[in-house]
Amino acid sequence: MSVGQNQVRIFVCDDQIDVSEALRLLLKSNGFAVETFDGPGALIEAAGQRAANVILLDMNYTRDTTSGDEGLDLIATLREMRVPAALIAMTAWGDVSLAVKAMQRGASDFVEKPWDNARLLNLVNKWAAARPAEKKALASARRVQQSLLPRGAGGDDMVQCACRFLPAQEVSGDYYDFFEKRPGHFGFVLADVSGKGVPAAMLMANLQGLFRSHADRGEAGVVLEAVNAQFHESTTPDSFATAFYADLDETTRELHYVNCGHPPALLRRASGRLEMLEAGATVLGAFPFFRAASSRVKLEAGDRLLVYSDGAVEAPSAAGEEFGEERLVQLFEQTAHLKPEEALPELESAIQRHSGVSLFDDCTLLMASLR
Repeated sequence: MSVGQNQVRIFVCDDQIDVSEALRLLLKSNGFAVETFDGPGALIEAAGQRAANVILLDMNYTRDTTSGDEGLDLIATLREMRVPAALIAMTAWGDVSLAVKAMQRGASDFVEKPWDNARLLNLVNKWAAARPAEKKALASARRVQQSLLPRGAGGDDMVQCACRFLPAQEVSGDYYDFFEKRPGHFGFVLADVSGKGVPAAMLMANLQGLFRSHADRGEAGVVLEAVNAQFHESTTPDSFATAFYADLDETTRELHYVNCGHPPALLRRASGRLEMLEAGATVLGAFPFFRAASSRVKLEAGDRLLVYSDGAVEAPSAAGEEFGEERLVQLFEQTAHLKPEEALPELESAIQRHSGVSLFDDCTLLMASLR
């Protein structure tokens, strides 16, 4: 059957022929173009070759009949392939825990069998409506956002710096940057603004401009005071950001930093000793007046710093277990022999394996190593 230019395409994956046929007839009679598949392999192959707007998929196939593990694996695979379709999980053995697991793996919605025709059609229409325009707009926003951020590695003769940026959605509320705004000083920042999606991305862009404008003011506390004043003035009362900002004086090898309600940065000494650079100031943007003296720590060759957004440690597994600080610290130790641009992909892969590829929150990792 040929598909009209504006016709919504639906993929249905179910190993029960009667179920698959019932869904095909229901959807076809309501104007959708429908393709059916009897197992994960056939669906994965098709999804890699042509686009669908919505995919309805069963959660149980040949492995067993109740766990939903095959469906969870299928959802994770489709999301790892960056398949843009909305994924609606369907199962006769559904419960709340399986629905949560499916959403954590990247499902857009969840329907129990036997389904209600009206509700199912409403869901399909909901996820199909205006999706191409939405995806196009978000893709444009993603390109703009990524153009604001530096490439994954940087530094100078004294410090080597690398980042990994993992947005949970098309655009992110996480922000990172590194720059040399004054001779003999290397600065970097990692921030996490409130909210998600496009509103958070707009706040992130605002914050990026503020840090770039004020980073040459000198002492870290002074920079943060100036950033906070303008961020508070230009945003709504419920907008705020956690941030870790640091300035390395390359003459004295002192790192001047301010932690504004952000997760503690991890400092690993060349000797192997681990230090935590905890929060010492409130979040940015919450109050018009901000006072925070910077803390100082002396660095030596071989020391390295890991700064991260909370999405790294809070990334949940399918069972709801967070990745956690302990795992992150362990990986930080295990990759200490690698350059930052080599170590960070190891951390990223571990977080994504734990969370089943799809992330609930933005995750950003920044690592700096002193030469």
